[in-house]
Amino acid sequence: MIKWLFMNRSIRTKIVWSNMVISLVPLLILSYLFYQTSTSSLEQAMIRSSDQNAEYVSDNLDQYFRNLSTSALQVYGFKRVIDLMENGTNYSDANIMDIRESLAGYYRLVVSNNADIIKITVLGSDNTVQDSWSRADSYNVIELNDQVPHYREIPDLPFQHSLMFTYTDPVIEQDLFVYAMTIYDPFYKKKFGSLVFYVKGKDFYKKMEKYNRSPNVIVLQNERGETFYRTSEAYAGEVKPYVRPERMIDSHAHQLHFSQNRELLTSTSYLDHANVGLSVLYPSTELADNRRNTLRITIVVLVLVMLVIAGFSLLAQQFITRPIQYLGKAMRAVRRGKFNTTLKPNRWHDDLSELTANFNFMTEKIQELIEKEYKMQLRNKEAQFLALQMQINPHFLYNTLQTIGGKAVLIGDYEIHEMCRALGDMFRYSFYEGNMESTLGQELAHLNNYLYIQQLRFEESLKTEFEVQSELMDCSMIRFMLQPIMENTIVHALGQEDHHLLVIGVTAVREGKDVLIVIRDNGTGMETEKLAELQAALASPAPEVFSGVSIGLRNVHERIRLFYGPPYGLTLDSTLGEGTIVKIRIPYKKTGAEHV
Repeated sequence: MIKWLFMNRSIRTKIVWSNMVISLVPLLILSYLFYQTSTSSLEQAMIRSSDQNAEYVSDNLDQYFRNLSTSALQVYGFKRVIDLMENGTNYSDANIMDIRESLAGYYRLVVSNNADIIKITVLGSDNTVQDSWSRADSYNVIELNDQVPHYREIPDLPFQHSLMFTYTDPVIEQDLFVYAMTIYDPFYKKKFGSLVFYVKGKDFYKKMEKYNRSPNVIVLQNERGETFYRTSEAYAGEVKPYVRPERMIDSHAHQLHFSQNRELLTSTSYLDHANVGLSVLYPSTELADNRRNTLRITIVVLVLVMLVIAGFSLLAQQFITRPIQYLGKAMRAVRRGKFNTTLKPNRWHDDLSELTANFNFMTEKIQELIEKEYKMQLRNKEAQFLALQMQINPHFLYNTLQTIGGKAVLIGDYEIHEMCRALGDMFRYSFYEGNMESTLGQELAHLNNYLYIQQLRFEESLKTEFEVQSELMDCSMIRFMLQPIMENTIVHALGQEDHHLLVIGVTAVREGKDVLIVIRDNGTGMETEKLAELQAALASPAPEVFSGVSIGLRNVHERIRLFYGPPYGLTLDSTLGEGTIVKIRIPYKKTGAEHV
């Protein structure tokens, strides 16, 4: 976006857009702060109100479900009812009347605490119905059979677990709320039986809706994660399935959290010792309206400010862009080579008039300095060539003379003559003071003289192979490119393992407008860290020409780059235990001058 606004645009457009952007930044910051403050205040007020409401709803509904669980657990106070559940009914028992009286007393106790219960079913330890109570005869047809959800789970609920659900009874064709609990021996965890309470659905819904306030939504889930009551189908996807914690929870604490878009506040609570999960959803409609109003105000203000700034910017740019346009035309003339171009000074003493004066001064100085600076750069470059070429390690000459003397004393062979000849040719080639350029053929001849002497020194440990296209022999190149690389190869390869047969191959081929010379050996190679260090040294130029280092890979590489340019030079690759490859790339150019 920024690139589209400012790149390849006129000064007039850039001034207008710059003023608008600079002015809009503080306005956007203020609008953002206003938006955050108002939204935060409304959120805090909503959280306080929702927290109070959630606590009220949680406490009342928890009390309702705890009344049911407490009524079920009060059966422990009726020993004859427990015996009935555990052992079943024996109508020949003389205490049958006492059992009936205990059942009636228990039923009265349950109904007195829970007036909405319409039916109570008592199951024995063998999961059969031992007794039941109904508020009216019409409810006697309600049976616990396979048409009831969780029919097979109800008799064998875990200890201290209860199960709640709603369903439509097919016989009476009414919605029913079912509360079931399995009764155990509290010490030995032996099952006595189960109790099932039935409540009419409309009475249950009325009780739940009593604590709800629209547009809030109450959602109740049993320990299976099933929703058995919901005041509204709104926000169905915002409530996660309830997962009962491993331990029983008696705390009435609840948690409040916003949804991802912060337009819905959700409260979650544990009811009836965590057998029921309660979620209360509070839509933040006021917060959403506030966001929309703030956005409208911000957009209106931004549009007005943009129009005002654009108008003033268009007026102001006339006094700025016109002198700059003149200056741009003059600069284009200088770019075409007209360094004597000047501008008429402005009558106002401002930044643009100072810029015009500096431009005139610059063009005058350019005419004075360009030739002087250009010639100085040429001389400096030539001096660098000469300095780099003069960095020759004399140790090789001394070692060679010692080798010749040793041969003369020990052997007296005719090889001394050839060694002297080769050394003489090398001297003449090395100390030649004429043109710094040579040819590939002459470089190879110089390299052969060097290898002949080294062959006498290392004898059977050194072997060389050449593969050079004949048409490349007249290719022009600077002196001392191949011999320093060959010397580096021999020193590092044979200097470490004298018993190893070192095979050095030299190839030269033409690739388009370039010539590629490759020198490879089967030496010990280099470790990855050492190779990376040498490659980094080749990639960065030396800090100064007379750096005190001997002639080598970096010396040759920098000479090639100075003479031919950055695209050319050396590349180095090596594998530990396999050898090293040095590639030299130079431009292809036939020689037209005299050489030694």
